[in-house]
Amino acid sequence: MKNIFRRLRGALGNALVWAAAWFIAAIPLTALIPHIFRTTSSFTYLGAWTFLAPTLAAIGFVSGGAFSLYLGIAGRGRRLNELKPGPVALGTGITVGFLMAVFLVLFVSLRGLPVSMGPTILVASIFGGLGGLTALGQVKIAQKALSPGEEDPDELESGQEPLLPDPQGEGV
Repeated sequence: MKNIFRRLRGALGNALVWAAAWFIAAIPLTALIPHIFRTTSSFTYLGAWTFLAPTLAAIGFVSGGAFSLYLGIAGRGRRLNELKPGPVALGTGITVGFLMAVFLVLFVSLRGLPVSMGPTILVASIFGGLGGLTALGQVKIAQKALSPGEEDPDELESGQEPLLPDPQGEGV
């Protein structure tokens, strides 16, 4: 049971990191929107900050959860240095794209609107590609954090070793 909670905590943490990263990535987009639509209206800036950034953060949260799900299934039993970033990115992109398509169809259907498959596939593909790129970057950064020749630990929290020494000099 403890292992399940560790995995859920890790997936939630990863989803939050992706949400924050995608929110921050929305900042340059909000600056570009008035130039794309050739307007100086303050409403455009407000709309970008109140809609675009939170929406991308929510999609990043779901995408980060999809990455954790994919990595938990495809990367089971592998160490960090054994992961190949390309296949992880491709698998994550497909997983994110599929989940985005499902969410779009559900969202549009629940609002009583007709579902158009062309735009749904296009939007899901874009977010799948962004999810794959984010996964690629995350795996590469994590692998670079390992020093040369260092192997990643079997577990982050093994529970076998005491974290703090006993004040009397004995193990806890």
